[in-house]
Amino acid sequence: MTASSKSRRLPSAAPDSAASDAQKRRKNVGTACSACKARKLKCTGAPPCANCLKSGIECTLDETADRRRRGVLKRKIDKLEDQEDLLGRLLEFFREGNNRCTIPLLNLIRSHASPSEIRFYIEHQLPRSKRTQTPELLEVCREIEQRQSSEPLRKRRILDTAPNGSHDTPRLSVPAQPWTSIVADDDLVSRLIFLWFTWVHPFCNFIDRDLFTQDMKSGSLSASYCSPFLVNMILSDACAYSEYSASGLPDDLTAKRIEFYEEAKRLLDKEEGRISLPTVQGLGVLWMCASITGRDRQAWIKGAQLAYSLRELSQVSCNLPPEADRDATALPTIVNNTNWGLFNLAMVHALFARKRPIVGPPAHSPSASNQCDHDMWYSYPNKSAGVESHTSCLFTAVCNLSRIAYKLGRFLFSQNKPSSERLDITNGELDALRDLNEWADRLPECLKESIADLPHVLSLHMYNHAILTVVYGFLRARPLYLPNPSALSPTVRDALMAPARAWATSLSSARNIAHLTLVHRAYWGSDRMPGATVHCIMAALFALLDNVDDPANRDAFISLTAAAAAFSRQWESPNTLLRNIQNIARQRDVTLPPETCAFFLDPDQPSGNSTPIKAETP
Repeated sequence: MTASSKSRRLPSAAPDSAASDAQKRRKNVGTACSACKARKLKCTGAPPCANCLKSGIECTLDETADRRRRGVLKRKIDKLEDQEDLLGRLLEFFREGNNRCTIPLLNLIRSHASPSEIRFYIEHQLPRSKRTQTPELLEVCREIEQRQSSEPLRKRRILDTAPNGSHDTPRLSVPAQPWTSIVADDDLVSRLIFLWFTWVHPFCNFIDRDLFTQDMKSGSLSASYCSPFLVNMILSDACAYSEYSASGLPDDLTAKRIEFYEEAKRLLDKEEGRISLPTVQGLGVLWMCASITGRDRQAWIKGAQLAYSLRELSQVSCNLPPEADRDATALPTIVNNTNWGLFNLAMVHALFARKRPIVGPPAHSPSASNQCDHDMWYSYPNKSAGVESHTSCLFTAVCNLSRIAYKLGRFLFSQNKPSSERLDITNGELDALRDLNEWADRLPECLKESIADLPHVLSLHMYNHAILTVVYGFLRARPLYLPNPSALSPTVRDALMAPARAWATSLSSARNIAHLTLVHRAYWGSDRMPGATVHCIMAALFALLDNVDDPANRDAFISLTAAAAAFSRQWESPNTLLRNIQNIARQRDVTLPPETCAFFLDPDQPSGNSTPIKAETP
């Protein structure tokens, strides 16, 4: 029975006079109760109605069935009043509660937890002494859950039109047809495509945006840089970054995202192994989504398919005849940049998987210009002044960083526990370590970490710190033999020769990742962070896990856990990312901060029998 339904059961029939009085009071009833509808009787409306009163049966009235303007308005007012009261009670709790009690709940809310999860945390994980002090909070959560049962919480919503009109109009217009059969709304498709190119593309740059949108606008299925498979994969991925609702379309974007994905999968099967640039790029988006959600087997299969297709495409583009047209002769350059973009993405994933990337470094250098481009970036869908995107500079910087990291494969991709034996380092690895430590100092001013105008610049530095975290984390138990230590800077030399310094460098970089996630959340929110950066977050979390008792590491661990929880809900994979942290914490017998215990509800047991991992009691 829903919260918007009223019911009342009477054990016996009332006197006929009561029924007749109820009949006399009947006025303009907007909808009948369930029993009167089934029996096709005139209903007096307010439960219990006269007919149910006379028959002694349960009287249930669904008020949402009343479509009159007055009824709709009344329900809307009631809902707003209920939400206002709910907000006031939560504010009172946060105002009166101490930090040890309120911070875990606040972190849980920030991770986009559902009302039922919040209620479960309060009833089963909040210390009993705190629960007895705040009984009103239990009532609040019951009311949230009741409202959720009558009107399910919108998880992700489609059209980026905010209720307060703060949205911005997308700066591109592309047609829905003939690219997708899921929706026919050109405006919706344009918004989702622009959303993807706003938040995902600048860092995960393996698609030429201008050529793609040019071909998509043409509507030609024979286009060279766009295909229905690629479009539907981008639309499916873009749903994770959308927020607001569209009239006439499902509010729950999970269903729409699955529909786009299934359409893309059908179109991929239809291609029957034919390889083209849009096919390879679509496989890149597909593999990226699979690796973000932690579907290891699917990511491995799609990754192998992607690597094979990319090799085949590279061979075809390099063997074009001399008489090929101008567009065809430009294909090798575009394919090479696609190869670099996918290599960069594979390197980010390899940091967390501790395996060699599925795509190796291309033979030719990227063709991105070293000059700053003047293309503008807008914080869509929010209204914002445009800033120079520096996409070309960023692409060059990411490629250089990935190339350096690839040379450090012995440190980054080894899954074996390092021994305490001295490690002989090669000259190539020594040069790569020197380049890694000097990489940030060599960046152009437009990409300095202190600049917070661009989210993809933050992602760039998260990637750099993730590499430093993993490399020096490996070296913490492996003293090195350095034939010529005087050739290194004192900072690098000390970190390489003293394991304690190496470990301190690793933890410092992990804390820097936590700081960058907080900056991103403050400027643009957790929902807008590119999915690929979750691998950097997880690398930092695993590094901090063994030293979480240190206050600085503890604070960083808490903020990173909240970011990982937000990713879990955004990508519909609640059991994967946090379960990895759970398992490692159990294996290492680590006591986690109480501020994070709200994130570690056992997802397999939603009842009161759930057993969170070992955590301190606040």
